[in-house]
Amino acid sequence: MNNLAVILYVCLGAALGQAGLFIDLPSLPQLATAFGVDAAATQTTVTAYALGYGASQLVWGPLSDRRGRKPIALAGLGVFIAASLLLAVVPGFGPFLVLRVVQGVGAGCGTSVSRAALRDVLSNRELARAMSFASISFALALGLAPFVGGLIARATSWRVDFLLLAALGLTTATYLARALPESLSAERAAVGSNQSVAAIGRSYLRLAVDARFLLPALIATLATGMIALYDAASPFIFETRFGFNAAGFGSLSLGLTVAYISGALMVVRFVVARGQPWLLRFGLGTILLGGLLMVGLGLGGWFDTLSLFLPMLVITVGASVLVPIGLAMPMQAFPAQAGQASALTGFLQQEGSGLLVLIATVLPATSQLPLALTLLALALVLGLLVRTYTRHTRLSPA
Repeated sequence: MNNLAVILYVCLGAALGQAGLFIDLPSLPQLATAFGVDAAATQTTVTAYALGYGASQLVWGPLSDRRGRKPIALAGLGVFIAASLLLAVVPGFGPFLVLRVVQGVGAGCGTSVSRAALRDVLSNRELARAMSFASISFALALGLAPFVGGLIARATSWRVDFLLLAALGLTTATYLARALPESLSAERAAVGSNQSVAAIGRSYLRLAVDARFLLPALIATLATGMIALYDAASPFIFETRFGFNAAGFGSLSLGLTVAYISGALMVVRFVVARGQPWLLRFGLGTILLGGLLMVGLGLGGWFDTLSLFLPMLVITVGASVLVPIGLAMPMQAFPAQAGQASALTGFLQQEGSGLLVLIATVLPATSQLPLALTLLALALVLGLLVRTYTRHTRLSPA
């Protein structure tokens, strides 16, 4: 088994899925004008994508347990490519919203199946390290996708965003067809093929009520959701209130990429030497520091680019430590159910993020305190989850 090819697939799946979520963020104000809708309506397109992205993983994961990772991965990419092409030409906002759901469905396959494939070939701390590489790909998409989207918005129509996504999907499919080995063993495929729909449902339910799965999955969900919430709220703050153009906002997103990569590299560097519990505490402390800083600046009357962006850099570093650990631990605890554990984790991560994005539609942009207080509240909930998980499992650095 070529582990490098599987790791690269995980990176491609993470990057493509997040590029689909973030590339049109700088163009949301232009999209509102084109379709004649308000800002809140365009922000629901992010939620629509997250809905398809998360919910579909509950199907893609078990399918890959039955049919193999590679054929299901290629099927999901086909859905993503077709939806992206249609989004480039769709005339109305209603069909656009539906197609964003379908596009998310295709993207969800890349995330859930690639993580399951990774669990097929790696275990424990090796898995956490590999997930940190996926987080770096996530970070690159987090910064580069809005940056490229901003350049596209300045030079041409926002519809070119989706043509680019289709081209990226086709490139990924070509690589997978030629280079991806099948990581699912015949024995495990036989077990998966014998599971009924009812059995799969019961298996999901058992995972969902097991603290070894649920607590780390929720940690990854909230850490991802804090970034998604900021990303949904920030285009209108920076472009409408602070006077940034789409390209300028996209360039600002590159700073978040640097912060996210810094945290992900910490996981690569310290997961063996320090262990996952230490990294959980470090990531949580960093997020709390960023949240308190943003609230403190807001209480002091600050509301400008630096008062929002600098604390978010700190929050992003912490989140980028928590996310790969939170995604790896459920699959570590349930190696025989890697596809389903990956799928349910992805479902919670994306649907939770989508729900948090809805909060952005009601936050007033007259002060940074509403956003800052929301992020700090989420950080406090994260603190409760981390403490409960470490006490429940009695993890040690070894």
